[in-house]
Amino acid sequence: MARVDGSVEVTAVESRADSSAFIGLPYRLYRDDPHWVPPLRMTERQRWSPRHNSSLEGRWVRRFVARRDGRVVGRIAAVVDPAFAARWRPGAGFFGFFETTDAAAVSGALFSAAESALRSQGVTCVIGPVNLSTQDEVGLLIDGFARPPTLLSPYNPPWYRALVEAAGYGPCRDYHAYRWTRDQLPARASRPASGPGAGAETHPSAALALRTADPRRWDEEVRRLHGLYNASFAGVWGFVPITWDEFAERAASFKPFYRPELVVIAEVDGEAVGFGLLLPDVNVALAGLGGRLLPFGWLKLMRRVPRIRSGRVILLGVLPAHTGRGVAARIVTRMIEEGGKAGIEEGDLSLVLDDNVRVRRVIEGLGCPRVRTFRLYEKVL
Repeated sequence: MARVDGSVEVTAVESRADSSAFIGLPYRLYRDDPHWVPPLRMTERQRWSPRHNSSLEGRWVRRFVARRDGRVVGRIAAVVDPAFAARWRPGAGFFGFFETTDAAAVSGALFSAAESALRSQGVTCVIGPVNLSTQDEVGLLIDGFARPPTLLSPYNPPWYRALVEAAGYGPCRDYHAYRWTRDQLPARASRPASGPGAGAETHPSAALALRTADPRRWDEEVRRLHGLYNASFAGVWGFVPITWDEFAERAASFKPFYRPELVVIAEVDGEAVGFGLLLPDVNVALAGLGGRLLPFGWLKLMRRVPRIRSGRVILLGVLPAHTGRGVAARIVTRMIEEGGKAGIEEGDLSLVLDDNVRVRRVIEGLGCPRVRTFRLYEKVL
């Protein structure tokens, strides 16, 4: 399958060479970008292997690369997630993995190919960028380009926004990233949940307790977090329940560098009601490796990981019956405190939907400034 738009030819990824071109493009496009952090090439290859990525199951995907004079100059993926469409937007499909040179002819040809493929699947509205699922990287960076991206955060040049909007896409949802440091812990956030001076927003039960993950019970703790994750985020726009296989794969990928003391679980009368996950920002250790572990990448990575001093609060969830009672604030505070003990001095708390007012109030109440904004776009076909 090939589509020619002027001097730009867009073809579907069908061969191993095509797949290598698709995966390899960002490493060339961002070669001189001082902020971009190359992900591990092995990890990027595994994203497209059904054996390594359960998220491919049940989703329809077509990938495309754009060439000009034989040189790869862009890429895009068209994705249909039936569960998302059924839950949030009938007829919806995604575009994702969008990368291109600063040329409207290239981006226009890419969007044309992706939209044509999505129409063939009955899609009537395209949303993106979504890199396969809403559990993955979501949104286009539109503000906050001066900082390197944190672990698993989207990143792109400032001029991508104009290319996406020129293709007819308008705003759908905004997400924010907040910056925290150990110093941003006001007294009202760190005091006990009950007792003298507890305040109206705290949990009414004296049995509310916070604990960190038990490293001796990895499987049991991951199962617990899976249930909490699906239940806590069920009402958040765009959320689709994640299968156990998907969740277990992601947990396994975090295991080499996660720290059990940075997983905080809130319990009421012994029952888990909320959780938070702070991960060391491995991007700090990956910078400069070029995405390669050989010949000396492994050694550099192993030396750098223990020295990481920044992190990302990647998950923060509370069961609906327990929201609005100060549980989230206490989880965040405990994570930052535990992070400080582990040498984590600062980091991001992201991604937070703009219309998730309750969570934003918790974060802003802790004194965390907003440092990045990511935009999800949509287009009716």
